[in-house]
Amino acid sequence: MRADLVPGALFPDLRLPDHTGRERTLRALAGEQPLVLAFVRGWWCPKEQVRLRMLVSMQEALTREYGAVVVVTTDEPYVNGALRAGLGAGFPFLSDPERRVAQELDLVEITDRKHRPFLPTTFVLDSLLRIHRVWSGFWYWGNPTPEELRLALREVTRAEQPSVDAQAVWAAGGAAPPGAGIDAPVVWIREDLDGNEIQRGAHGGEVPSVGARLGRSAVDGRPWVVHSIERDDAGRRAIHLRKGGEPGSPEVGHSIVAPPPGTSA
Repeated sequence: MRADLVPGALFPDLRLPDHTGRERTLRALAGEQPLVLAFVRGWWCPKEQVRLRMLVSMQEALTREYGAVVVVTTDEPYVNGALRAGLGAGFPFLSDPERRVAQELDLVEITDRKHRPFLPTTFVLDSLLRIHRVWSGFWYWGNPTPEELRLALREVTRAEQPSVDAQAVWAAGGAAPPGAGIDAPVVWIREDLDGNEIQRGAHGGEVPSVGARLGRSAVDGRPWVVHSIERDDAGRRAIHLRKGGEPGSPEVGHSIVAPPPGTSA
């Protein structure tokens, strides 16, 4: 593995075709959320199929808690598509058949001269794509367990989201200062109508003006509207967002799949 792929370092923003052949980047797939990034040998390895089934068993919990999963193999996109469908995976599989990324990251399993696959490696990245934890799975026991992944993601969330200690933040003024949590010059902070912090993330690009809309709620479809912009003494800024418009459906989404009313599970 390349010497600079260590905790605290920024992981390269890879660009590779997904299981449909569409080129994707890690940053876009992570969506400013913590990311579990798994480099996998391929469909032909029974140990890797066990490892992938473990990730599939966690996918609802990961998306519910605002995380993402990306798998990278050296197989062609159509092979990844078949493997993904067979596993019931809802996360993307990226393809590196020329081993370009594998060689750039020094993650080729050189002892397998037939397949020349990725050396099984798992990274947990924070929302800025910085490396938080790394596991090498050349021996299967080196792969992270679901509990290890859960704890690593919890550590990332504790570092990035002041609302982990929600009542303390709300009692101290509703929202934490711009420089709390995510280490970025500009952050957005989603709040309730009283200004109590719910979630924050890094903001790229130009700072919008008060009254602008920055996306919609996944819960009820209402727009997130810029309520105010705060700047601290160090020059860091926070874009405070609150919901606008009329409340929509009371049903909560959060990527959880449930059967429609009147149908059996």
